[in-house]
Amino acid sequence: MTGPHHMPAADDTPLQDLPDVDAMARTCLGLSVRRTSNLITRHYNAHLASAGLEVTQFSLLAGIASRNPASLGDLASFLSIDRSTLTRNLKPLQAAGLIVMAPGAGRRQLPALTDAGRAALFAAAAAWQTAQSSLLAELGPDDTGAVRVGLKRLRDALRALSTASPARPE
Repeated sequence: MTGPHHMPAADDTPLQDLPDVDAMARTCLGLSVRRTSNLITRHYNAHLASAGLEVTQFSLLAGIASRNPASLGDLASFLSIDRSTLTRNLKPLQAAGLIVMAPGAGRRQLPALTDAGRAALFAAAAAWQTAQSSLLAELGPDDTGAVRVGLKRLRDALRALSTASPARPE
């Protein structure tokens, strides 16, 4: 039988021999976190749009302002992104005149907020606070605390796994 609901696998493996993809989708932490991340991004972006920033840009500006990073690696680690992603995400902020790459120790270059960057961060702070407050109010204090604890535990577990050598199929 063929049709939209009974498509053979690309390698002609019978569908009944494929993994239970429905169960995988229901239980996959990666998918669950991505779905949640997409909704959170939309929520914060809707509020920050009035300030002309997206949540990723706001997070970078806030990270630079609050962390006074010793290196790009330090900032990337704080944000849990790799250095190449950080560098790519800093470029639009630099092009918009919100940050400059200032000399650091040795040959290092460190992001620093410009006056325009500080003004953008200040202007976006009220919109961020509204987004934050509405989400926290919707969750309530108990769920907010549980989410924070759960997410920290998930980050810690992923960091521990990232330092372990990945298992290789035999």
